[in-house]
Amino acid sequence: MKKIYTTLPEFLQNIILTIVNNYKYYQKYNVIPFIRPFSKIIENLNVDDFNDNNTLNRINLLINYATNHVPYYIRHKNYYKKINNLSDLKQLPILKKETLKEFNQEFISKESNRFNSYKYRTSGSTGTPIFGSIKNSELKMRLTMFLISLKLGNVNYSKPVARFPGADLARNGKVYRQDFINKHLLFSIYHLSNDKIFDYYNALRKFKIEILEGYPSTIISLVRLLKMNNLKLPDVKHVLTTAEKLLDYQRQEIEDFFECEIFDFYGSSEGSVYMFSNGKNGYLNCNKIGYFECVDENYSQVKFNQSGRMLITSFSSSFTPLIRYDIGDYATIDSEVNSVIRVKEIQGRQEEIFITPQGKAFGRFSLILKYLPSQILESQLVLTQQQNTVLVEYVCKDQLDKSLFNDFEDKMKSLLETNFVFEYKAVSNFEKSKRGKLSAVKILK
Repeated sequence: MKKIYTTLPEFLQNIILTIVNNYKYYQKYNVIPFIRPFSKIIENLNVDDFNDNNTLNRINLLINYATNHVPYYIRHKNYYKKINNLSDLKQLPILKKETLKEFNQEFISKESNRFNSYKYRTSGSTGTPIFGSIKNSELKMRLTMFLISLKLGNVNYSKPVARFPGADLARNGKVYRQDFINKHLLFSIYHLSNDKIFDYYNALRKFKIEILEGYPSTIISLVRLLKMNNLKLPDVKHVLTTAEKLLDYQRQEIEDFFECEIFDFYGSSEGSVYMFSNGKNGYLNCNKIGYFECVDENYSQVKFNQSGRMLITSFSSSFTPLIRYDIGDYATIDSEVNSVIRVKEIQGRQEEIFITPQGKAFGRFSLILKYLPSQILESQLVLTQQQNTVLVEYVCKDQLDKSLFNDFEDKMKSLLETNFVFEYKAVSNFEKSKRGKLSAVKILK
């Protein structure tokens, strides 16, 4: 289908995208063009529905369902008993990613079929992809919570939106394709360069785009190209970022340029938990979608304001139940009141933690990367565990003098207390993941 799509003229590509987009909007949000549009659905949302006091009941319902309908949990039924309070959750087994991958098919409910569920497959960024099934009603609930979170952040998704997905939807001709019904634009992230920036700028101005949505690495590249060419986008009122860790310096630069606070949201293909941040006051978890704990490397609970591994218990994936699932991400819980969790920071994956030759663990690379020269459009810091060599690959209009990296070098040496050897390499572009993501830091073993 993708091969056929690329051969079609732009107008037919727009027609196909409009049909596919609206089918997905119906599947996810129950949107029906002209009958139940986004604006009508958003108008009827109640922001007080984002969290409640029924987390314990949801956990027990999930345990009961899993042990009666899902082969893996049926086989291990003796380990999954009803709990009396949230602190009892730690008595249940921890589900490791290796186990989920090894017995993947056994984690899918016997009730799941093509008519009542949505099939997913993870990107496989941490190895073998995971596949599963999400109940249609739970998918809609999850996306309803997403719209409520937008409403909490004063973001009206019925306004003109420009999305920058990882798929290469506009390989030739214009740098975007259009959903004619919702007036949403879908831009290619693969042509974002100084040569093409006016194509992006003119389209964003022409359609009076109010909301930008994309990876942090894409939005920061857009901002820097616009700044380089003295271009402004006064119609943009909101910026949504996801899928990559939003670094502090990226947030600051993007917010300064658009004069608005970034709405950053966290989720996963597995349908684990959902949380969002609108500003610099951390993330709010939605306990209707999922509950999670933070633990240390020995799986003991960590205190508030201490970083720990996230153990997910999901309420939006009963057809592929995740109970105390070690998703591989780290977070710092700021507070928890009546199972409503506020998160200070999402640190990302274990693979993003660098160990210096002296054995010091470090993961706050945003404190360092903001000292890279401002002329850089995109960059990737490449490190090898317990080695003192540093490679910085970057995209820039011109080759940069090494002296421009002095502040960056001083900061990195100071924070990591290591005498590094630095190498800098200008590249024309980066090979990104299949979904168009670019990690700011790449750590080799």
